[in-house]
Amino acid sequence: MNSPAPLPSALRRPPRWLVTVLTIGAFLLLDRFHLDLFRDVAGDWEGYRRLAALAVLGYGAQLLVPLGLGAVLLGPRCALASLGLDRSILTGLAVGLAGTSVLLVGYAAIAAFAPPDQALYVVMRGSVLPGIGEEVLYRAFLFGFLFRFAGWGFLPAALAGAAFFGAAHLYQGEGMADAAAIFAITALGAVWFAWLYAEWDFNIWVPAAFHVLMNMYWELFAISDTALGPLAANVLRFAVILLSVIITVLAARRRSGRLVHGWVWLWGGPGYGRGAEVGTSACERSK
Repeated sequence: MNSPAPLPSALRRPPRWLVTVLTIGAFLLLDRFHLDLFRDVAGDWEGYRRLAALAVLGYGAQLLVPLGLGAVLLGPRCALASLGLDRSILTGLAVGLAGTSVLLVGYAAIAAFAPPDQALYVVMRGSVLPGIGEEVLYRAFLFGFLFRFAGWGFLPAALAGAAFFGAAHLYQGEGMADAAAIFAITALGAVWFAWLYAEWDFNIWVPAAFHVLMNMYWELFAISDTALGPLAANVLRFAVILLSVIITVLAARRRSGRLVHGWVWLWGGPGYGRGAEVGTSACERSK
């Protein structure tokens, strides 16, 4: 009997341990140093000049490492697909707008619409850039590589990202109790964003849209100065999560069903070594 033909290089799977080591190692370096180049170069720059430097030297440089690692592990043609950047931006925006609609209406009912001075700058600086940049780093890269390519279960991979994501927001707390609450809320948000990413066929634009829009509404309405916020705001956040789950489950039923189920919650990742297809791209098939 003839042996099976080898898979094209773009479809070969690197060892799971290697993906794990390289992903966690690269993430730790990025998480520690990813804005240092921006700070060193931008210095005392102000306004849109500083914003452009942040976009290019901060979040742009942060993007290059995951793209490079994706190209090394899966092949150059699969670099964008490895982070879900090849998926539909319009789908992500449509799902995000629908899912956060309850938040926009609720904020308008409980708080004054108070856009800050230089609203465009503030939204770009506080919502668009970090919303997209953090989703690429924490969800597409750390969670995504561990879950999709290293064979980790959903919860272990999502909780690893949640721990770092929550810790990154601790500075907003004014005391131990405040910091703990902020950690819990942002960590929960990280697990939720990871679930959206997985269930929407690894379309990073879906959680990015939620992240950007929720941050933007927070900036435009006089809600709170920290990620914790008042009780009414947190009730509305949970309403957004519930609405997004309903939308996502209904959409999954129209496709081939939910991806995260059964043992995938705890072990094995989607399709790795099982002969099953993962996503729609040849870069994600392990046949």
